[in-house]
Amino acid sequence: MNYQLITTDAQLQQVCERAKKYSKVALDTEFVRTRTYYPQLGLIQLYDGEQLSLIDPLNITNWQPFRELITHPQILKLLHAGSEDLEVFLNAFQCLPEPMIDTQVLAAFIGRPLSCGFAALVAEYIHVELDKSESRTDWLARPLSEKQCEYAAADVYYLLPLADILMTATAQAGYMEAATGECQLISRRRKEILEPESAYKQIGNLCQLRPQQLACLKKLAAWRLNQARERDLAVNFVIREENLWQVARYMPTSLAELDALGLSGQEIRCHGRRLLAMVAESGNIPESECPPPVTNLIDQPGYRKAFKDIKALIHQVSEQHRFNSELLASRRQINQLLSVHWKLKQLNGKPELLSGWRGELLAEPVAEILSNYPD
Repeated sequence: MNYQLITTDAQLQQVCERAKKYSKVALDTEFVRTRTYYPQLGLIQLYDGEQLSLIDPLNITNWQPFRELITHPQILKLLHAGSEDLEVFLNAFQCLPEPMIDTQVLAAFIGRPLSCGFAALVAEYIHVELDKSESRTDWLARPLSEKQCEYAAADVYYLLPLADILMTATAQAGYMEAATGECQLISRRRKEILEPESAYKQIGNLCQLRPQQLACLKKLAAWRLNQARERDLAVNFVIREENLWQVARYMPTSLAELDALGLSGQEIRCHGRRLLAMVAESGNIPESECPPPVTNLIDQPGYRKAFKDIKALIHQVSEQHRFNSELLASRRQINQLLSVHWKLKQLNGKPELLSGWRGELLAEPVAEILSNYPD
């Protein structure tokens, strides 16, 4: 396949202007994230059906033409398993490709596994075996090898014809509107930015902590997240999660106690005194201002039976509509529903299982099930 390497602002502008003539474009990214908080963009692949471009971001400074392309309301953007790509776009360009269709979502609506890989779908529908040997390569190293470029180009070259096949099949099955809604949900989730004050809720075993300890963990987790973002460092390379929890649990008063709790020498050298200061500050917070105790969902009376009943309903509805049950409801979504039902969690809107296309299929039978489990 033919491709062109785009390395200058002028080339990028020309490519984006040409791509605007088409009703849909295929997009992909290659990035690296090992120790960093944010993904490091190494390459963008763009294919409009005529012109395949590999955009090298390392020397480009004017991204406005690309932003205009990926947000153009009349051009459909196609991705495969695009959740991480969306994070890359949001971080690099402060916007998301919209409107967007994810071919992995389309495949799930016609019965394929939710995590079905691109190579497997290309083999099944286009009868081409893709070489995936470059998938773990260093996309920040330069120059890019010919093999790297060919690997990257294939990811969008076959995405356009694959998307056409899957969109036709999804439409024939009657699920194109639902698939579009699911892709919009994926984009909305990606736009949700974790607030530092809520970061402690992402940490496990909260139910084992008292309010004063939760207040300490809340302060520690907010500080850690801010550090990670400011220094572009993965959160566990600031302080490991289990060590942060231990500090909140035992509220130490000396560096020796931090060492006894298992913190690494580097964690103590870099952050020990700051951690102790935050622990001391937390000890002065009135209990009325501390987070309330956390109830573990799985300890809720009736949880296992309710989960099993909803899971059985999900299986039944998925069989009836011939799409993948993982698509209809994940464990996270079932737990979200039950947490809201038992008032363990508050949401701005409805639980995902009661919203959009899922709500149309599940709202009534789920309400019937939940009526057996008083809130």
